[in-house]
Amino acid sequence: AFANRELALLSEKLVAMRRRAEEAHEAKAAFVAKISHEFRTPLNMIIGLIDTLTETPEVYEQEIPPGLLKDLEIVYRNSTHLASMINDVLDISQTETGCLTLHREQADLAADIKNALLVVQPLLEKKNLTLRARIPNNLPLIYYDRTRIRQVVLNLVSNAGRYTEKGGITLEIQQEDHHIIVSVADTGPGIAPEDIQKIFEPFYQSEKSRTDLGGSGLGLSVSKQLVELHGGKLWLESEYGAGSTFYFKLPLSAPPPPTAGAERWVSEDWVFQERTSRPKIH
Repeated sequence: AFANRELALLSEKLVAMRRRAEEAHEAKAAFVAKISHEFRTPLNMIIGLIDTLTETPEVYEQEIPPGLLKDLEIVYRNSTHLASMINDVLDISQTETGCLTLHREQADLAADIKNALLVVQPLLEKKNLTLRARIPNNLPLIYYDRTRIRQVVLNLVSNAGRYTEKGGITLEIQQEDHHIIVSVADTGPGIAPEDIQKIFEPFYQSEKSRTDLGGSGLGLSVSKQLVELHGGKLWLESEYGAGSTFYFKLPLSAPPPPTAGAERWVSEDWVFQERTSRPKIH
């Protein structure tokens, strides 16, 4: 009896501690989301004003000195980087609280990936890197959120371009049973074994990324959660010193609807009988 009582007390303490942990987690997520929104509003204003200054300086009726334009480009580049970090933080907080909504539809994944590659092409050309896309012509339509999967592709290809100095990047799409597998391979330095186990954790960065390449350490974590929300999987294969390949897998079609509704609990031969007395509750 004493042991059972001790076990019950421990169970009650565990439930209370778990409840406190969940409340703290929800409070943290709400705080992060609110602060991120507060940061994003003035930051978008800064980005918009700098974009106007650099793209259409004639609206200010005077020529902007080249030195000032160069400084504005630096401010613009860092502001857009910060805005990207804020968006990643919001995505993480929304997925952790179950508030991120996917807008899925039947769409052409190959076309969306080709459009995403056009965005990162200038970055790769600047570093003299090649970009190869092996995309079959007969891919079926896939049920997915076009914006979110485009975000995943941009994260993977831009990460590969950031780490790769020679060679290039190869993106390939394959159909396997009822799934589509997309791979992004690079000829970069590869990933150390101690980093592979932690690379999908939020804010985690390798030593080289922290010192030389910048970044927030959020892109891969966000991408993994977005793919998993689609019922898919994201993983990597890497040989240190010989490049890395990231894969993500998506189901071809939407999940099937429930095979039976609530009527399965109702029997046609049931006879309704009204109670003659109130039920006893102990």
